[in-house]
Amino acid sequence: MVNCRIAIATDPAEWNRRVARLGGRLLQSWQWGEFKRRHGWKPYRFALDAPRAQGAAQVLVRESRGVSLLYVPRGPLCDRPDAELARALHEVLERLARETRAIVILAEPENDRGMALLDPSLGWQPSSVVVQPRRTLRVPLDDDDQLLSRMKPKTRYNIRLAFRRGVTTRIADANDVDAFYDILRETARRDGFGIHRVEYFRDLVHAFGSDAALIFAEFEGQLAAAALVVRFADEAVYLYGASRSDFQRHMAAYAVQWAAMQWARAMGCRWYDLWGIPEDDAPPPEASDDQQNVRSGLWGVYRFKLGFGGHPYTYPGVRELVRNPLLVALWRRWRPLGA
Repeated sequence: MVNCRIAIATDPAEWNRRVARLGGRLLQSWQWGEFKRRHGWKPYRFALDAPRAQGAAQVLVRESRGVSLLYVPRGPLCDRPDAELARALHEVLERLARETRAIVILAEPENDRGMALLDPSLGWQPSSVVVQPRRTLRVPLDDDDQLLSRMKPKTRYNIRLAFRRGVTTRIADANDVDAFYDILRETARRDGFGIHRVEYFRDLVHAFGSDAALIFAEFEGQLAAAALVVRFADEAVYLYGASRSDFQRHMAAYAVQWAAMQWARAMGCRWYDLWGIPEDDAPPPEASDDQQNVRSGLWGVYRFKLGFGGHPYTYPGVRELVRNPLLVALWRRWRPLGA
């Protein structure tokens, strides 16, 4: 073993402090691991301390038919690139892979520091697997005037229009997940994307407690748009959003985002993450003029998010360590482990 102390984390608060200190975000939080435990994954959390560097990795393990897959979401983390830390991480992941009969290890670093721990000389290679969005937009949560001044003029106008038309917003109760799910199902049917079962969202809200918010926008007493936002450290993440077609002309989706940013700032957040956007700024060939707004398709969702004035951020991408090439080839084709 290299000269590095490796400990399995057992204290949620201490783990979250380490993750935040190392620049980690939501998917490396203790709560995210516990949430994923309820949906087929087992979390392992390793704290690593080398003489000149510190690191951390929450590893999610999914088992199926006698084999497993290891996945490090938005990790590993470290305060500085360090060869000794990289070797220690490699050893602990290999040990866990042997114990769980893993066919592949996937790691999806938060930043270039984490990527530096995935040394190609140790077998890490770029992966074609896409798990989380490769790009995002992060909005600095300044005061209201600065927030509005950073937005595109049409976005500012639509936020004000929503409230002029009588749209109201509120933080819903955790028991309102079913209402959120109903509007999410309508949005999924309209825009052609798949969603989890309602239990997934109940568990997510339960796992994060007061750090999760269901934000509703209503028009004349009816739910018009909604968002599910989760906070970790100094950032809130907009994970899921939905809107009813009948009320889109009232710009309730804009009111929801404004309310979500207000909630995040009140919770002490400095950043608001709009989650996933396309990997480049060029519209798809099939995008027409009527797809440049919130009412039409995923390109429209991107245009909607751009209006809030966030800074684009690109993640380094996924790296993989293949341990059983034949089974990995089958997995790439059939994805039996659900990742």
